[in-house]
Formats: sequence, C-alpha cells, structure tokens
Amino acid sequence: MMAAMFEQGLGARLGADRVLVQSAGFGPPGLPAIADAVAAMGRRNLDVSAHRSQQVTADLVQGVDVVLTAERDHVVKIAALSPQAFRYSMTMPEFLRLASGLPSGNSQGLTDWLQSLTADRSASAYLRADVDEINDPTGSAARVFERAVVELEQQCAETAQLLCGALR
Repeated sequence: MMAAMFEQGLGARLGADRVLVQSAGFGPPGLPAIADAVAAMGRRNLDVSAHRSQQVTADLVQGVDVVLTAERDHVVKIAALSPQAFRYSMTMPEFLRLASGLPSGNSQGLTDWLQSLTADRSASAYLRADVDEINDPTGSAARVFERAVVELEQQCAETAQLLCGALR
C-alpha cells in the first residue's frame, strides 16, 4: 500500500517516467497483497491486485536515493544487509520528522540532502532510540484498517511533497 500511494504521489508531482518506487519486505516472496489492502487501494483508484511480495536484498538497496520503511526493525535489518544503506534508510514517519525541520529547496542535491537527515545518527544509538513507526493494520477490524490507511495516505503525500521540494 505504501509503495502504491507513494508512487502515485511522486508520479503526480514529477511525472511517472521520473519515478521508480519498489516494494520489498522480509516475508516470503511471491505472496499477493491481502484482500483488505486490495480493497483499500481500490477505493483510492489504485490497483494492487497484481502485486507479489519480494524480499529485501543488499543489491536492491544499493545505489537508491532513499529507503523508506514502516518499522524501525526494517531499517535495522536493511543496515545488516547493507551497512551503507543505513545512511539513507528511515521509517517514513522518521523521515517526515527529520525533513520537516529543514529547508526543502537546496543546492546540495537530493542524495546529500537525504543523507544529511541521518548524518548524526549512529547504529548503536538507533538500536536504543524511540523511532516513529507505521502500525501494521493487518488483521484489524475494517474501521481500524481504514483509519490506518488514511494515516498512511497522508504520510505518503507529505513525504512526496518534501522529496519533490528537495529536488528544486
């Protein structure tokens, strides 16, 4: 869901041909999106019915601009796969907190701007830190699931806006 909403938000601002958003996780590969996610995205005119899960690999996170995750544990696992990726991996709520305090238009370039967000972060401190996360609504009642999707939708829109501002 996060990838579909984020891709839509970035594509609308930058043009779909300039954006590559990938979804990967730590569960088994090849699983379809759950029915609740397909329905929630369908209500937003996003079709995720063909989605199949893929696993995060070191190769997948090398050379990308940013890795945005739902949970702190995902950032830790990504750093274990690729220590360099720790500098540009954040939970989406963490990104929003860090980026909202900085000017969006800058001359340092997107990669440097993104890495400046985590420049003062150490791996050992991160393991003990209280990091904002996105709650996984899987298995929740329909109202709770939809409320979580609305929150995720808002965070994806805010993230897309901040990233597009950093490109200016």
